[in-house]
Amino acid sequence: MREVAESLEPANALTAGPRPDRARFVVDTADEAVEVFQDRAWGVTAVLPYLEALQVATGEDLSVLAEAARASLIYQSGADHLMTRRAMAAFLSPAGVARWEQTIDGHVEAGLARLVASPTPDLVRDFSDPLFVACARDVFGLTIPDEADFLRHVYNARIFTEPLLRLRELLLVQHAYRHLVEAAATPTEGAVVGTAPAPLVVVLARSQLPAGVGDAALVASITVAAHTAAESLSFALLGLLRDDAATWGDVARPGWADAHLEQVIRDYPSTLRLYRVAQMPTVLNGRPVVPGDLAALDIPAVNRSLCPQAGPEGRRTSLSFGDGMHKCPGAALARLMLRRALPALADRFPHLRLDEAAVRIERTHMVQAPTALPCRLEPSPKRRSARLWDVTEPRTARAIAVDDRRFSPPGMETHLISLQHASGRDLSTAIRIARNAPFFQSGPRHARMRLLGFEALGSNRLASWTPLIEAEVERSVQALDGRTEVDLVKDFCEPLFRAVCQPIMGVHPRSPELFNRLAPLLQEVLEPLRSLRAILKMQEMVRTLLGQFDEPALGDGEGHPTSLLSHLAASGGDEMDAEDRKAFVLVLYGASFNVAHTLANAILALASTPAEQRGDPADPAWIAAHLDTQIVPEAASPRFIYRIAQVAGEVDGMAFAPGDTMRLRLAAINRDLGTGHLAFGHGLHRCIGAALSRLLIRKALPALFARYPGLHLTTSTPHYADNSQTVILTELPCRLIDASLESRS
Repeated sequence: MREVAESLEPANALTAGPRPDRARFVVDTADEAVEVFQDRAWGVTAVLPYLEALQVATGEDLSVLAEAARASLIYQSGADHLMTRRAMAAFLSPAGVARWEQTIDGHVEAGLARLVASPTPDLVRDFSDPLFVACARDVFGLTIPDEADFLRHVYNARIFTEPLLRLRELLLVQHAYRHLVEAAATPTEGAVVGTAPAPLVVVLARSQLPAGVGDAALVASITVAAHTAAESLSFALLGLLRDDAATWGDVARPGWADAHLEQVIRDYPSTLRLYRVAQMPTVLNGRPVVPGDLAALDIPAVNRSLCPQAGPEGRRTSLSFGDGMHKCPGAALARLMLRRALPALADRFPHLRLDEAAVRIERTHMVQAPTALPCRLEPSPKRRSARLWDVTEPRTARAIAVDDRRFSPPGMETHLISLQHASGRDLSTAIRIARNAPFFQSGPRHARMRLLGFEALGSNRLASWTPLIEAEVERSVQALDGRTEVDLVKDFCEPLFRAVCQPIMGVHPRSPELFNRLAPLLQEVLEPLRSLRAILKMQEMVRTLLGQFDEPALGDGEGHPTSLLSHLAASGGDEMDAEDRKAFVLVLYGASFNVAHTLANAILALASTPAEQRGDPADPAWIAAHLDTQIVPEAASPRFIYRIAQVAGEVDGMAFAPGDTMRLRLAAINRDLGTGHLAFGHGLHRCIGAALSRLLIRKALPALFARYPGLHLTTSTPHYADNSQTVILTELPCRLIDASLESRS
């Protein structure tokens, strides 16, 4: 469960003087967080005066919302807060919630059965949310005639704690609370049966509560807060299933939950931020604080700072549930749900894997939680449609990837030629791109194109470019000097990619600003099933990019390494004319964006991993040793490899027909393949730029982490582009700590 302040702007105007002048303290260490949590000078925003003033100003009746605020532990203080906590203390204590273990186990079993029965299983829709609803019905004693309506009201009510809500949103919250209070005011008949424990609604009806606090409103507020347990379960599942397969296998082992539960709670917090407002003068880490000052607690960062203390000997292992007087009272119930649900899932479904392309995560200012975790329960390939197979097993994927007799890449050139004839539209540029894109080609011409590409971009040929790569890496790292807050996508990965790949490819744009703005759209070439309108739009963009650079004249660039385009001009022969050569280079440049994406994903993975668990990314030898066993397989940006069946056949039980599409899901496949990963393809379709990708990543990561060993994320909400084929981070906000500063501290 979660306790948060509802607004960045306190409603009761505690500050003296203009509001913009108040101080805002960012708290990202455990010591400072505990100092704030336990110092009674820090409190939460007083929401009732704001609601009362809003009623007067708008004429709206907000009485139900005011009732919910009075009953909520979040907004209570003093004697009322203490009385409310005491009323629930025994029920929500570890011993109290332990009496519900058998009930929760029954609901977990029902969730497992629901997953099996679903044709499209989803760990949020079919497991964590129904588990929460069932527990709310039994443990809290609610009447829930319609589970979908109940969940909708919970989702709407929980935004009450988000900052700067508009009146329309507050009315939506009030409507949700009205229904939840009604559910608590009419408890399920026979709420106490035999030796079963009395539910919360019955316990509170017998308890003494503060004046003006209704037991039904209190149960409603606890129910809304309790949904965090379901969010935390979903978020933990996302993290554990994205780890390697061995991790998920360990979850089912006896004793795993007892040994690792606190680590899970620490590493996968659904709470992003908590806020406290100074109610009186105080001091925070030696800094003076005046009334009205704001403390913004970055919970993921706070938890990361606890990692060295975590474990049996640690004083505390996480602050996901807060601390002090506002520490979440439902922590024991949340722990029990996680401790019973995670091993049960791993035991029943040892081959459980996520459908990564369809995972959806909701991130607000305060929280993060998956809203969709579609998954596959068994290892067998799954037919997604009459002509499409999803392949997730490494053995099957490798068998398809190396079988060039029965499978080939998608025939994009043939498709576009047919579309041109059928539509009467000129698709000549799109056809040229498809004809010179290695990932759409096979046969002798493809073999010749690959040879030319590797002659320029193979490992031995890149040796002459290593000084430039090292110089650009150093320049990109130095460009971060003097900055504390950076976006490592826009400030490091993307400029480094352009500075290295453009000269190596031989692309020298006439207008770098225009070229760099349009070039990322080249990644859309890989999008399947594009409409004619989208193809025409893409074609115009490609024409513009092709017009931005030319082949060098013979003899140009003497004294410098030979670029790909220069090599093609000298050696391309009759297979490729000048426009083909430019198209080939442009396609490879577009594909090379995966270098920047994979580098960003690797930085994210390393920065998100506790220091004692991630190895030494500042050591070039460590990076080299783990590049293909860990870093690239986990960080690779391509989502899929596509192969089209050319004949009827069977592989590992898949009876395929000619024309069937085999979609190899790399996130599931690579985790089990180690150094044999398919991130760069395989065999005749191995990525021509693989050596360049590996070299740039191997140089960039240790240089960055050596200069900034204390580098860490400033948010747990990295944003991704909406791209069905590639994992693309659009931003990676980080805080930098220079090695020289860290050594002095």
